[in-house]
Amino acid sequence: MQKSGFFTKKTGLIILHPLVVAFLLVSSYPIFHTIPLQFWYIIIASFVLAAIALIMQSLVTETVLYYYLFIADIGLIGAIVHFTGGGTESMFVLLYMLLIIISSFYLYRTGSYVVSLGSVLFFLLLLLIESRETGNATQVVAYRFYIFGLLFLLTGILSGMLSERYRKHSEEAVRLRITTEEIIKNLPSGIITVAGDGTILYTNIPEGEVQAQVHLHIAKYLSESNIPQSIELKTNDRYYVFTCARISKTQAGLGILQDYTEIKKLEEQSRIAQQTKLLAELSGSLAHEIRNPLSSIRGSLEVIREAEENEEAKHFINMALKETIRLNEIVTDFLSFSQFVPKKKNRLSIKEVISEALLDVMQRIGEGLKIKRDDDEFYILGDMNKLKSCLVNLVINAYEASDTDTPIEITTRKEKGKGIIEIRDHGKGIPEGLRERIFSPFFTMKKGGTGLGLAITKNIIEAHEGTIQLISKEDVGSTFTIILPLA
Repeated sequence: MQKSGFFTKKTGLIILHPLVVAFLLVSSYPIFHTIPLQFWYIIIASFVLAAIALIMQSLVTETVLYYYLFIADIGLIGAIVHFTGGGTESMFVLLYMLLIIISSFYLYRTGSYVVSLGSVLFFLLLLLIESRETGNATQVVAYRFYIFGLLFLLTGILSGMLSERYRKHSEEAVRLRITTEEIIKNLPSGIITVAGDGTILYTNIPEGEVQAQVHLHIAKYLSESNIPQSIELKTNDRYYVFTCARISKTQAGLGILQDYTEIKKLEEQSRIAQQTKLLAELSGSLAHEIRNPLSSIRGSLEVIREAEENEEAKHFINMALKETIRLNEIVTDFLSFSQFVPKKKNRLSIKEVISEALLDVMQRIGEGLKIKRDDDEFYILGDMNKLKSCLVNLVINAYEASDTDTPIEITTRKEKGKGIIEIRDHGKGIPEGLRERIFSPFFTMKKGGTGLGLAITKNIIEAHEGTIQLISKEDVGSTFTIILPLA
């Protein structure tokens, strides 16, 4: 892996170049003798070329930088061969072969061919210069060129083939790592492999309680025969199924952990929806059965009240009438709960729906209601009476939860293709443990309430393809947010 920061693979190669040149030249000359001036020129040139490469590495691509380094090395090796004595007959000629091999590791086959060809041409130039200075015969020059040129080219071809094979194997290894370790690491399921002695060989399950539990179970599964193959786990409100098995012909075990929290929630929602549907059907049937005799009782009591002159009896009759009225309201709630599907939908102005609802609330509450409105007009498709009853219920709840001197805030706005209605009070808020149950049927925080008001509201909103949410803080207040599709 390439290191980060200044000392990368490129930087290390650049810095190493002049150091190797200096070492070769200094160590090649007899000790206690004065080093020739030409050697110092070569060493200085190597440091200058390295400094230029350090500047270039932030300006050019990595491939261009490597070509610059290795082609510059061809010239440096030529200078070393020419000035170290022996000329083209010296052992330093073999540095060209080393250069070709090293270049194949960085530039692969193409780079190896380029550097080997460059080495052949530069070696020919050295032979021609040397023949002029020494007067060597043309046949000797041609023979040396043939031998070393062929050697350089063969080295380039062989090292290029080997480096290309190495590159392909490296790419294949990367692909295999991506298709195995990386894919396993990013699987939605957890995987753990445990040796026979209980040691974890591999896992993508994060350290913690879950990993500890599955590790313990699979270790027991490998060592004991009566341990079940699959178990259910529950930690931090998450549900898991863990299944393990022995790996064939080994003492190791493989375990797979699957998170089925969302499935569990869907199952719970489906169960609640089914129960709510059955409850609504039962409520509707009971309400119809109760309403008819209730109407008869109420009518009979009204007749008796008009005919009876006894004031004491009239008091109890009036009390019975009030209770029948209250019972009738409860029956009405049951019917609303069982019949929450809108009968007809029209294009409605949200301002008009809110205004109609507030008129109904004013008739029930009187002058004590304080409302603060911030309306952004939008239109929805819905049943006016059903939506109005939702808002009436929410505003009355907000009024009963608020202090007498604080207004109820009603805000409407459009956001991301939806219409949003917010009803906010500044009351005591709803305790955290009760917020999840607030929309459940028959759950109430009011004395004498049926616990159907918010359940009916939620059903009506969902029947209009919308949602209702609650945000509440104790001693701060509650906000009910209705989100409906725009017309």
